[in-house]
Amino acid sequence: MFHIAKNWTESLTGLVADVSPSEQVDGPLARHFRARQIQALLSQLPLVMIGNTVNTLAILWIFWGHVHPVGLLAWALIVVASLALVSFGWRRLIRDTGKAMASRRSSRLVAAHVGLFALAWSVVPIVLFPIAAAPADELMLATMVVGMICGGGFMLGPHLLAACAYVGVLSVACAVGLVRSSYAGHTLLTLLLGIYAVTMCGIVLNSARLFMSRLRAEAESDRQKQLVDLLLRDFEEHASDWLWEIAPNGHLRHVSARLAQAFGLPATLLMQRSFIELLYSLVPQNDSQGEAALSSLTSNLRMGQPFRDLELPVLVNQDIRWWSLTAKPLIDERGRAAGWRGVGADITQARKARDDLALMANFDSLTGLANRHRFSAVLNQMSATGAGKHSPCCLMFLDLDNFKTINDTLGHGVGDQLLRVVAKRLKACVRDGDLLARLGGDEFALLSLLNMSRDEAQALAARLVAALSEPVQMDGVLVEVSTSVGVALAPQDGQDPQALLQCADLALYAAKAAGRNTFRFFSPEMGESTRARARLQQELGQALASEQFTLHYQPQVNLKTGEVKGFEALVRWQHSERGLIGPAEFIPVAEETGQIVPLGTWVLRTACRTAVGWPAHLRVAVNLSAVQFRSSAVVDIVDGILAETGLPAERLELEITESALIEDDAGAQTTLDALRSRGVRVAMDDFGTGYSSLAYLRRFSMDKLKIDGMFVRSLDRDAGAQAVVTAIISLARALKLDTTAEGIETQEQMTMLKALGCDDVQGFHIARPMPAEAISAYLRRQVEDALPA
Repeated sequence: MFHIAKNWTESLTGLVADVSPSEQVDGPLARHFRARQIQALLSQLPLVMIGNTVNTLAILWIFWGHVHPVGLLAWALIVVASLALVSFGWRRLIRDTGKAMASRRSSRLVAAHVGLFALAWSVVPIVLFPIAAAPADELMLATMVVGMICGGGFMLGPHLLAACAYVGVLSVACAVGLVRSSYAGHTLLTLLLGIYAVTMCGIVLNSARLFMSRLRAEAESDRQKQLVDLLLRDFEEHASDWLWEIAPNGHLRHVSARLAQAFGLPATLLMQRSFIELLYSLVPQNDSQGEAALSSLTSNLRMGQPFRDLELPVLVNQDIRWWSLTAKPLIDERGRAAGWRGVGADITQARKARDDLALMANFDSLTGLANRHRFSAVLNQMSATGAGKHSPCCLMFLDLDNFKTINDTLGHGVGDQLLRVVAKRLKACVRDGDLLARLGGDEFALLSLLNMSRDEAQALAARLVAALSEPVQMDGVLVEVSTSVGVALAPQDGQDPQALLQCADLALYAAKAAGRNTFRFFSPEMGESTRARARLQQELGQALASEQFTLHYQPQVNLKTGEVKGFEALVRWQHSERGLIGPAEFIPVAEETGQIVPLGTWVLRTACRTAVGWPAHLRVAVNLSAVQFRSSAVVDIVDGILAETGLPAERLELEITESALIEDDAGAQTTLDALRSRGVRVAMDDFGTGYSSLAYLRRFSMDKLKIDGMFVRSLDRDAGAQAVVTAIISLARALKLDTTAEGIETQEQMTMLKALGCDDVQGFHIARPMPAEAISAYLRRQVEDALPA
């Protein structure tokens, strides 16, 4: 019983809170809601006074001569005059302090007044109904009282307490009148009266709930509007972006201080000209990007199409700025265009950063020449436009003859300086309009789309060889370098970029075979070199069948803790005649023939099988070639090997290069998502050496960036390399990616990388690649070295 009473009490409390204002529910607004209730009743008073007067006159007409006239007139004066007094008194209960307010006592006074008014009218059913002379008079009285209960209940609905007092008093009075009248024995009438009273109470309750819901909804709407206005004002005053709104006539509706500051013009002047005219006056003349953006903006405004992040160059206070505009059309209640509303942002710094990144993506950071990605893009454009087929062009491949020896003997710092000198000399030999690119390492390419005869190409090749044959003085060392050049001409050697590439490559091999420091034009006889590569392919296939390959592992160490995080698996070819062959010699051939797929599968399986025996915290990193990655079965292969070897997926890290992502964005994304969903980590290898790496980072999911050793080896001597490494680490940190620096050769490099925030390192300074059987001893030494003396 106690629980039932408690639940009933809680339900009643909740019901009262729904239909009546209270400080517990509405807080400070409760006083305002009470005032609104009283105002709602006051708005009904004129109608109530008219109805009350008519009913009073009807009562006087019916009972004049049947009731003492003094009493009847006194009653009539009370019920009529009370409404006028109520109107005056209720208005004084409301205090206007910028917003109408009324106390809880005021609300109770209103209910008391209504109750007294209902008590005055109770005279009719209690006193007059039993003495009605005729049935017609009884019917009129009953109709009048029922109408008053009904009409009064509806009119007093906004104020639950007043409405209940009114309906309750008159209902009780009707019950007393029935008992005192000749209808006292009609139980059905009494029952109907009770049902009617309960029904009216329910209607009053529902009316009060609707009224309070509307008040609370209006208050919430006002609160939201105030919040939005506050946020907009704060946005306009403090945010770097700015809001703009234009009317159907194209002029700005409202000019905030932030907007005027962005335009660098007074607000009055901004209001006098159309938005489009203002932008046209700010866009620099003869700026193709600005003209294209304005054309797009004008078209969108004319067609009523929303637009987003439309970038526009503008000249503000003699300074070129970049804006990003976003807007959508406004529609009025009739569905007609009502102007535009949008937001603008100054993206000058972001644009500059993006341009710098694009420069890094298309140009070699060491030499300033175009990189492989830029070179490939131009070749693709040649293929699209038919250059080479319809107009002559020349392609030259250059390769420094003894660069590896210089790197090995004098160090990579000297090698990098030499590459910069080589690039400078090459640029001095080429014409405007020629594309000079560093493809990687000591490989360069020169593409001339200008009309060039064979004699002119021969003279240019001779100048290049002669220019690079001059010794270079660096750091007290006289470095002698030479180059081999392969030349292919279109259309005689090939009519498409791929054919020219192959011909120039064959000519380069011929120049090297001729003793280096020379150049060779392509000739059909050079196809023999292709046959030689075919023999290498055949041997490679036999090596795969007989498993002549072995894996060496190079540790990856955490810079902060010195802890070994894992090992990178590096494949070697144990040739039966030539001994141990490095991957640089046979991997390109394997990729060309597709043999890299079975070879890569063997490497992955062997590396995972070996890693199972390592401590559980160590990962194994395996390089995945572009050919492997684009294979449709790569995910199935990884799943099968992990299941076969029992290696947990999170202990496997696959390293891919940008070239693996270039040709098939959608397929690459699907493959990456599938691998990472299994827990396999993915690292981008050789980051920063070419292609549009940053674009791919935005598009594809990664776990790690591997900083190419080319930058790491010159880190302690080259400010440019330091800037690149710093940018890569900052970018990785912003994207929440790990970083691993390759090619660590000195303690100074490690110290700088640690200061820059790099996570892991690997290289000869840490340890050389080792066979699998040497890993246990290496790990033991690491543990022993870490123990305190």
